[in-house]
Amino acid sequence: MKKQRSAPTPAPPAPPAARASRTAYFAKRIALAAVVTLAFFGALEGALRAIGFRHTPRQKLLWKPTVAGFTGTYEYYIQTSFAPPGYLWISEPNTLHTDRYGFRKPEIPFQKEPGKYRVAFLGGSTTHGANRPYPERTIRLLNAAAGVNRYEMLNIACSSYSTHQSVMALERWGLPRKPDLVIIYHGWNDANVADDGYADHEKDILVPLHGAGDGAPRARRVAALRGYHLLGLLLERLDVRWPRIRVAPDRFERNLEHMARMTRDAHARTMIFTRPSSQRRPLPAISDTAALAYRKAGFPAEPEARYAALHRAYVDIQQRVAARHLHAELFDAYRVLEEIQARKAAGEFGDAIDIFMRDAIHIFEFAEELLAVELACAIAPDLAERVRAIAASADYHLALAREFLVDDQVFEAAWHAREAIRLAGGAHPEAEETLRRAEANYAFVRLFREGRWGGTDDDFDSKIRKLQQCLAIRPSDFGVCLQIFRVCIYMQRIEHAAAAMASFVPANTNDAYQWLSFTLQSHAAARRWQEAGNTALEILKIRPNDPQALQVVRALRGG
Repeated sequence: MKKQRSAPTPAPPAPPAARASRTAYFAKRIALAAVVTLAFFGALEGALRAIGFRHTPRQKLLWKPTVAGFTGTYEYYIQTSFAPPGYLWISEPNTLHTDRYGFRKPEIPFQKEPGKYRVAFLGGSTTHGANRPYPERTIRLLNAAAGVNRYEMLNIACSSYSTHQSVMALERWGLPRKPDLVIIYHGWNDANVADDGYADHEKDILVPLHGAGDGAPRARRVAALRGYHLLGLLLERLDVRWPRIRVAPDRFERNLEHMARMTRDAHARTMIFTRPSSQRRPLPAISDTAALAYRKAGFPAEPEARYAALHRAYVDIQQRVAARHLHAELFDAYRVLEEIQARKAAGEFGDAIDIFMRDAIHIFEFAEELLAVELACAIAPDLAERVRAIAASADYHLALAREFLVDDQVFEAAWHAREAIRLAGGAHPEAEETLRRAEANYAFVRLFREGRWGGTDDDFDSKIRKLQQCLAIRPSDFGVCLQIFRVCIYMQRIEHAAAAMASFVPANTNDAYQWLSFTLQSHAAARRWQEAGNTALEILKIRPNDPQALQVVRALRGG
């Protein structure tokens, strides 16, 4: 029988005095290390200050857009707010164009009703749209062709979204609403370079810190340290890949692939747009930061070649992802817009109707309607014949002519009115009346489109003259008054706004208040205190507690 080995006897615990001695020893070592470290960084800070070293480290910017658009001559703005987790934002809810969730109207129920076919649209501003974007137009055509309101629009796109934001929007807001079809239109914003030169995914972790007021003074103190400046410089020298595209091609493909898998698992059909290409030239200028990022990513330096290469890279990815999935299909928006631009080049639409805006990215609503016809046919092939029959009818063109006329898109209204007359066989009194009204406003709209902020005329004095001519034609058009003020503000000539807006005749109390507020700001900026005081008194007759007017009156009366 083997003799069992006895377990080793544990060492006796160290006496309390020894333990205390070891603790004190390590505490002294830690304290010494801390003192040495602080002394080193203190000496470094002093030396850097002594030699006058300064460097502003690069910062990741948590930028979000303001959504803008026109209803007639009135330019509206919709604010956005961050929607963490992740670098994501959403439009302000409950506005003229947004529902209670911040999505584009019309609002639909969260729970899908039986018999409805829900189409979710993902994208940036090209899908989020202006007054009546292509998603709204597409659904309207489908319901007209079906003869019943079967189709629903869930437009969860937002201005400036890339695929980075759309992945989160689809998972958080789209799929829980059970769409039958998810349409993904991206490629513009992904291929851009943000002002800070960082990619979208690098900013996810920063969103929860946005607006953390308690840490702001501490952060400012750290940012003032020269050692912080030196660290920033060293990190920047090591970051040889900066600047970066918002969503580089490889990540763009991963994002599209991720969305395709999510829709597959949710048993939803998927349609991926190919990115269109604009024929508008010259191409918009880009920043030096963007030019450097494109060169580092291997894109050509020459603008035309770079534009073509960027377009090809992102379209190739869209085609590959769509081809990999049985539930996905490709909608060739590139081909559709090429054909529309070819019709424009052939003179079909006339000189006054454009397809792409000045940025060579966004298309006008006239082109959005043409795009919607093709998309409606692709969504519901069984209704395609009926969709095309509607789009070839006099009633359809008359309705569009009236819609465009209300929105001061008079050249577009005239084209559709002429189409209605042609399709009616040459006699259509309602279309003829709409055409006359459109043509009567040609001069006004030309002046407004050239003079407004962002219009084709870039000279301040010329812009103001044209907008004043618009006021002479429509003295009570607040949209024109607003554009005069915005041109003066954005071109840093606010002191001229009061005189330029003087002929405005308010149609209601609210317009009068806004006009007087603009006038007061102009007088105050120019230090015309007597005029400012008189304007402030007029404002107080409308709103007795207006803080700006009260401040001016009190200042002029000596407190």
